[in-house]
Amino acid sequence: MSSAAIVGTPVVDEISQRDPDSVTAGGSRTWSVCGRNFVVAITELEAGDRLAAHHLPDEYVLLVQDDAVVGVEHDGRASVAVSEPALVVVPAGTSSVHAVASTTVARVFTAHCDEQMSRAVNHAAGADPRTAPLPEPGNAGSDGNGDNSGDGIRIHRLRDIPDEEGRLGRIFRTASLMVNWFPVHEGPRDTERLSPHSHEDFEQLSVTLVGDYAHHLRVPWTPRMSEWRDDQHVQVGSPSMTLIPPTVVHTTRAVGPGPHTLIDVFAPPREDFLAKGWVLNAGDYQGARR
Repeated sequence: MSSAAIVGTPVVDEISQRDPDSVTAGGSRTWSVCGRNFVVAITELEAGDRLAAHHLPDEYVLLVQDDAVVGVEHDGRASVAVSEPALVVVPAGTSSVHAVASTTVARVFTAHCDEQMSRAVNHAAGADPRTAPLPEPGNAGSDGNGDNSGDGIRIHRLRDIPDEEGRLGRIFRTASLMVNWFPVHEGPRDTERLSPHSHEDFEQLSVTLVGDYAHHLRVPWTPRMSEWRDDQHVQVGSPSMTLIPPTVVHTTRAVGPGPHTLIDVFAPPREDFLAKGWVLNAGDYQGARR
């Protein structure tokens, strides 16, 4: 993992290269990376083990990437089963995730979830002050078109979401988070059709779940030469997490043959994606603050 000692430095974390940040009594291993407003935790969840989250002030997102049966419980109510790739919005409060067979899951929490933030490998580096702060916890979204079985647990199955010309990926939100789960990309990305860009006041965390990728990162020059950094062209396998600070020019490409799966995380929800109508569950949050 690259050094996170200097605020504004990209964090590239290929989890196979380091020890986990936490290990449960059942042997499940978790690696976490945080930004100012969110933390992403990737867990190798062992069969029969359980991941508990207590008294969370915000909803969180669970990403199930395969057909292993995962159960989600909230506030002691009956477990809701997820047996295929899906994005699950879990309400605030106390909840748990358990697996019938071993699998890898990812969870996205807001920075208001102190226990989850404190476990992140880069937590001690401090927050980037250029990032717009996360609003205080608000009300969860009202029931909309999502699957509300399990008293507010909303399951968005990827098979129900066809590709749509002109829409960027498959974007979902909670009251405070936004996740873009891109469709599976076969083979390498065309190097003549990349998309370098930057964000002025928010961070992006890119999560690779399947395949090899290259991240291309450029820190803009400022009047202070001490802040200048060489360009980075970092190749990672999966799973990995890369935190891209505000103003850093970046683009990512799939490398090599086979399937590739990439997920981008933002917080708070992006106004530009909402304005373009790209957010698939926006109706669940019509009364929420943006």
